[in-house]
Amino acid sequence: MTDACQRVHALVDGELAPDEAQRVRLHLATCAVCQDELGRLLQLKALAQELVAPVAPGAPSTPPKQSRAFQPRWSRYARHGGLAVLVTAIASAALLFVLPQARGPRAELLWRTGAPTRSLELRSSYPGADLYHPYDTLRAGGPGAQEVVPLSEMARLEEAGDLRGIAAAYLLRMDAESAAPYLARAGDSPDVETDRAVVDLLRGDTSEALRRLDAVLQQAPRHSQAMWNRALALTRLDLELTAAEQFEAVAALGEQGWAEEARQRAEALRAHATQGQEHWQGALKAGEALVAHASIPSAEQLQQTPGLFRLYFYDALRTARTVEELRALFPMAETLDALQGGTVLRDAVRGAESRDLRRRAPLSEDYARLVRREPIPGGVPAFLERLRAAREDNLLLGALLHAGTVAANLEEYQRLATATRDPWFLLLAEHEQAKVLLSRGELLQAEQHLLAALKQCGESPVAYRCAQIEREVATLYRQLHRPAEAVQHAQAAWRWNRKDGAWGLDGLVLLELGQLSRFRHQPALSRAYLHEALAREPRRCELRHFVFANSASAHLNALEVDEARGDIDAALKCPGTLSPSGAQALADLARLRPSPGDAEHFTKGVAKLRASGSLNAGQLALLTQSEGRFLIEQDRPAGEALLRRSLSEAAQLPRWNVDARKARAYSYASLLFAAGKAREFDRVFSLLAEELGGALPEQCILGVALDVERTLVVVRGVDGQLHGRYDDRRTGPVGNVAGLIPEELLAPLRACERVVVAARPPLHGRSGMLPPDIAWSYFLPRPKPQASPAVPARRLVVANVEPPPGLALAPLRGWGPPPPGGMLLSGAAATPSRVLEAMARATEVEIHAHGLVNLGISDASLLVLTPESDGRYALTAGEVRARRLEGAPLVILAACRAAHTAPTSHEPFNLPVAFLEAGARAVLAATVDIPDEQAVRFFEAVRARIQAGQPVAVALRDERVSWLKRSGSEWVQAVLAFE
Repeated sequence: MTDACQRVHALVDGELAPDEAQRVRLHLATCAVCQDELGRLLQLKALAQELVAPVAPGAPSTPPKQSRAFQPRWSRYARHGGLAVLVTAIASAALLFVLPQARGPRAELLWRTGAPTRSLELRSSYPGADLYHPYDTLRAGGPGAQEVVPLSEMARLEEAGDLRGIAAAYLLRMDAESAAPYLARAGDSPDVETDRAVVDLLRGDTSEALRRLDAVLQQAPRHSQAMWNRALALTRLDLELTAAEQFEAVAALGEQGWAEEARQRAEALRAHATQGQEHWQGALKAGEALVAHASIPSAEQLQQTPGLFRLYFYDALRTARTVEELRALFPMAETLDALQGGTVLRDAVRGAESRDLRRRAPLSEDYARLVRREPIPGGVPAFLERLRAAREDNLLLGALLHAGTVAANLEEYQRLATATRDPWFLLLAEHEQAKVLLSRGELLQAEQHLLAALKQCGESPVAYRCAQIEREVATLYRQLHRPAEAVQHAQAAWRWNRKDGAWGLDGLVLLELGQLSRFRHQPALSRAYLHEALAREPRRCELRHFVFANSASAHLNALEVDEARGDIDAALKCPGTLSPSGAQALADLARLRPSPGDAEHFTKGVAKLRASGSLNAGQLALLTQSEGRFLIEQDRPAGEALLRRSLSEAAQLPRWNVDARKARAYSYASLLFAAGKAREFDRVFSLLAEELGGALPEQCILGVALDVERTLVVVRGVDGQLHGRYDDRRTGPVGNVAGLIPEELLAPLRACERVVVAARPPLHGRSGMLPPDIAWSYFLPRPKPQASPAVPARRLVVANVEPPPGLALAPLRGWGPPPPGGMLLSGAAATPSRVLEAMARATEVEIHAHGLVNLGISDASLLVLTPESDGRYALTAGEVRARRLEGAPLVILAACRAAHTAPTSHEPFNLPVAFLEAGARAVLAATVDIPDEQAVRFFEAVRARIQAGQPVAVALRDERVSWLKRSGSEWVQAVLAFE
């Protein structure tokens, strides 16, 4: 660094003498590094000036508000209106004094500064930023890699009001956070949305980027930048074949430079995918030859798929009949031990050498027959007894697995596996124990064994085995409808498989990720995973059906009916095949977009599914529901009979069975909307009460339901008169629910002191359901919680939390001493475990913390607390739900988006619901970001009203109306009451 470079800071601060300042200015004209540094310094200076600037006459005197939401540091700067514009103008004006004005065509000089290569792999839709240059991977990751757009050009764009151009300039520098505010104000168009997807990808949000890019390509199928960026998004997910297809589509456009690079990228992706497939298939053949002792795989083969060859190695060891055959395995054992650590395979060879091989040879021959699925003289049970008598434990360990008799001999299998001290068999034993429990429906017990196995994976990793256990956990959590955790484990399985070269096991993980993404309402991501699985095995008819049936369901979730119809038609081209998800989608499409062959496809497919014996009790209840849902549109009595049967089947199953819960919710949905369509609103009301499991109030209640394209509303006012409305004309996903209730149905509620809202998912927990001048709360009918007489009144306040530094959260307003007679958990003490423990016997709970919606941790919102010793900082709805709140507390969640609800269609799931299920009597929480300085005052005022005897909903309404009149704080409209 030159002396002049070191003086740029002093120049900005005005600390240089005139001659020194001029010397640094001259240096700036030729030094790109210093120009970049000057821009940053001017931004900081502008920010400081704005923060201390006097308030203009008539301007609000309130300082910028700190929100209790999770926000990265950059967003605090973006909140200041027009700051980015001011910073750019100041920086541009400063450099115009030292940089020569551009002359002639600007595109090459100003957008690429003459560089022969580009450092941004993605493409911007802005014309000047999309000139082709080869991508330089070294330059992209090195110092000073970003493109430098001269500030004089930035000033020109600013003067012209070219928001897209300024954003593109920042994108070339890979500065997503500076580009985002400009794109937010640039309107809506395919080009702008494509550049927003670039921001998403630079931030690492591939799912949101895919959503945007799929929407762009639906409007403009030949949008080259969107196609390119989508291909890169798929590449980053390691979806090589679908990424290659997208790059090939770009190449077909024939754009100069881009087409050739797209072709090369597609070829490389296909070559890598083909190589993985060939290695796997070659390993399968080599493994069979190994077990037959016909040949030994090469060291290169072992490195490509070590886990699969370890699987075959154990069988080769058991089928060896001579010392020579055993010794031939020793180099392989050395190589695999070196790759995976330890000496366990070499020790196994030495142990086999110590056996009497001549006496073992007949048993080894029969074992080889078992592996090849050939008949064994005397049958398998007699063979197992011979192995036990001969004490050939290693052969018995393998024979029990190949014969499929582990479940019947579980204790023996576990004993044999433990005796090996081999991590492979220790993990396998835990997995087999879990599978037995899963087959019995004991899911929670199975979870404990699987988690114990994953702990072993952390200590003694065996990629092949760990991948299968991770996938089993993902499947289990999907069945338990814990999709956020399921995704984590499915992605872990994907990483293990990639590390182990297990190409043949990837397809199952892709299908799991595809289903989970659909459950989480990420249709673009779901289709990406599912179509990659299909691209690997395009001729498998059942797989094709599964992929398109799930894709149809994803389209239905977004009310994209024509697309869903096209997908279900593609799924039904597989003759006689119908999956449970296909049955559900077809039941809806037979109503929305019927086709003449629907009834035949449905009837035959369901009959085949039932006859297969592959469905468990929960899945059968869900299938019965699909039958009723399909039939009720043609024959209401017959359809209702099937739906009642589904309810009966679901009632026989435990609470944790998610398929049973879905069967119950979806059956009631069909019953409700059939009654609503017939304008039988008294029956709608009684069905709502029946579903919710308790009597509903006979006055001042609103019931509301939504099902695909249909909306149903029933109300009872002060007079108890029933009013209702059925509407089947919805054409898009429900967004803001304000206005969902028509005025003629609001009128009977306006005279009520307070209104109870019984809303079915996905409407439960939405803000704006009723106008702000009505006192209302969401209702979950359960026995009214009563605090135990042994629990004295105690107020718990959680505040002054110390969130993880990595989240870059600003400190919130401090809390003083503990409340009188109460308890304050503050600072280092405000950890999730301490908070959960303290809540158990509190009668009031207030939590002042940052709120966060992080789909990697929970599908509902979470609270950011002080980290535990292991780094865990989140208090999630799942953890709260599992507790018992003995004090039946009033809970105030003074955190941003604490009422954010997971996108489920069969049950409400959010923090307030979790607190109610744990025993709280009422919960207050917001669905939006809340300003820190106002939060304490607002919630304290509501709490005081409740303490004075006002009902919760009334106290919230009165304080809300007061704030709206006094200060216009719109956020208070999104604070909800749950009772």
